[in-house]
Amino acid sequence: MKKYAILTSAALTLCLLTGCGGDKAESIDPADLYGTWGYKIDGGSETLTIREDGTYSKVVKVSGFPDTKVNDSWSLEGADFTFYISEYNTAFTYTVAMSEDKNTMVWDNGDNRIVYTKKQ
Repeated sequence: MKKYAILTSAALTLCLLTGCGGDKAESIDPADLYGTWGYKIDGGSETLTIREDGTYSKVVKVSGFPDTKVNDSWSLEGADFTFYISEYNTAFTYTVAMSEDKNTMVWDNGDNRIVYTKKQ
């Protein structure tokens, strides 16, 4: 019984410190997303263009492989950005955080973290 009380107390303390999921990320202004962004990966790069009309294009270039291209739609709810890939009937959602100068975006879905830099 004492062991259960200690574990419960530790779990509650951890929840209080972390906020048990915490507040939602700060909302993103869609206008801050519009434009072309780049991301460097091992042996290649990714270019993401987010358009005001709710569409995007993504090109992934990896040395030794054909380019991967996707053109589809996106949505934004608060700070949650969803990429749709109609061809595969799927979607990916990331929580977006924007740097103060609006030149860097950090995308995180719990499994992947991507840092995009605005292309000039």
